[in-house]
Amino acid sequence: GRLPLARGRGRGRARAGIPEGPPRAALRRPPRRCGRGGTADMDSHHILGPPKEFSHIYGYQTSDSYCIAIQLRPPYEGGGGCRQIHKITSEWDSRKGVEDLTPNDMMIKFTERSIEVCQRGGSSSWHMIRGLHGPTYQQLNREKCYWTMTKHGGRYWLISIELVKKTPGKLWSRLMRDEREANRPNMKWDKDMQRTPMIMDKDGKFVPSTYCHPQVRPKYELQDEGPDEVLIEELEMIEDKPVEARTQFLMKDLVDLRFGMEESTLSMVVSARLDPDKWREIQRELGTSDVFALEIPFGGNHVRFFLKGDEDSPILAGKLGGCVWRKGCRWHVEMKEGRPFLELYMPKQTPEPWSYVVEGYHNLSRTAYDPYQQMILDGLWDDEAIEEKAKGDDYFRSGEYRSAVKCYDRTLTRNPDSYITLTNRAAARLAYETEKFKLEEILEDAQRALEINPQWYKAKFRAGVILCKLHRYDEAIWALEEGQRMDRSNHAGWEEEISKVKEERVRWHNRKKSSYLNDVE
Repeated sequence: GRLPLARGRGRGRARAGIPEGPPRAALRRPPRRCGRGGTADMDSHHILGPPKEFSHIYGYQTSDSYCIAIQLRPPYEGGGGCRQIHKITSEWDSRKGVEDLTPNDMMIKFTERSIEVCQRGGSSSWHMIRGLHGPTYQQLNREKCYWTMTKHGGRYWLISIELVKKTPGKLWSRLMRDEREANRPNMKWDKDMQRTPMIMDKDGKFVPSTYCHPQVRPKYELQDEGPDEVLIEELEMIEDKPVEARTQFLMKDLVDLRFGMEESTLSMVVSARLDPDKWREIQRELGTSDVFALEIPFGGNHVRFFLKGDEDSPILAGKLGGCVWRKGCRWHVEMKEGRPFLELYMPKQTPEPWSYVVEGYHNLSRTAYDPYQQMILDGLWDDEAIEEKAKGDDYFRSGEYRSAVKCYDRTLTRNPDSYITLTNRAAARLAYETEKFKLEEILEDAQRALEINPQWYKAKFRAGVILCKLHRYDEAIWALEEGQRMDRSNHAGWEEEISKVKEERVRWHNRKKSSYLNDVE
């Protein structure tokens, strides 16, 4: 069904250090613990980073942990100083794109009383990320603090940091002890001060010792589980008494796989009906209602949810449409209209809507059946971003192209994955930009839109027009012909533009070339 989303305005309170609870559109918190995350009855979402700037740094905390998500996006995205901290740029302006980033481009250090989050700023310096440098509000359990990074298509890297509190039990009012000092701009840290040791990960690459691979669990969790497993095996060997055979329960007999989905900017909930008779029988036979298991790796981008004893037939298994905070994920069963319902609650690391929940589960994909849902699929979900795009469209139609570009810049600062806005900004800038380096920037907008949605034919059209202006005529014709194949409407404008490019190519090659013999001395 149509799913409400928590809007951008509701997040302003968290900037002042006030823990922000879920808005009206967010989903209710399940009352009981389930899954590996332990109890997560208390949790809150925040926005971190410099005040009055939309910095794309998100916080989430439970009673025993404080988690941080940082979106690192390519340098050609967005405009304005508020995005400068996310640009991976060297001293010689040799920019790194999404494909080139590695864990060695980040350095994150933890002590019992502070954190330092830096990104590579060149060959000899590290740049502090504002808002994440200095003493923390209370002490950390340094041995259990780790970070990881996950790639989200060609869009961005997500840096996920998990801080474990030394004294769990309550929510912190803020992350940093002195937020003003932590948000000071232009902080640099010399490379010689780097003291983070390197270790080899499971892929055979050297990474910082505080880094955890996104598909595994931290070392301290594996060490904690080891002795218990050995003890269980020894007890089974010692026990000679015959064990009574228990009834084997199968997932397909208990769970109705016609899932329901509810989503907000803060969380995702998947629900399924349970067979009432089987549910009562399982509880009576096992003497407990804790019969499901939830496994989420450190990166939070995969899930495995299954019935204990029937691990080969999981309820959900696969790659998630985004990243979730594993510390807050849990399940519970509640009665609705006399029937038991199983609900899986997953807090999201970033507020962007997901186009699907679990890869391969087509009944958990969002379909557009009204303009609001189509807008979400297009990557436009924030109230202020929607308003700015509408203003930009009005300016564009009235021929005020520079004003339209300003509105589109503000839209993309809040919702950078809106490929339609990227294409519109390219069209508006094409109306007045003629310099080569400006045209190359506009071409990056069209290429970025195609990274997000490879079937977006209008981005192909804009790319063809820009390539023609750059005198790359063969590439322009290929882009236009490919876009024409994508567009099922068979619009006559494609053939007209291809003919124009061919004529321009002939005119360019037949132009009178200047010769040094004709120059006067």
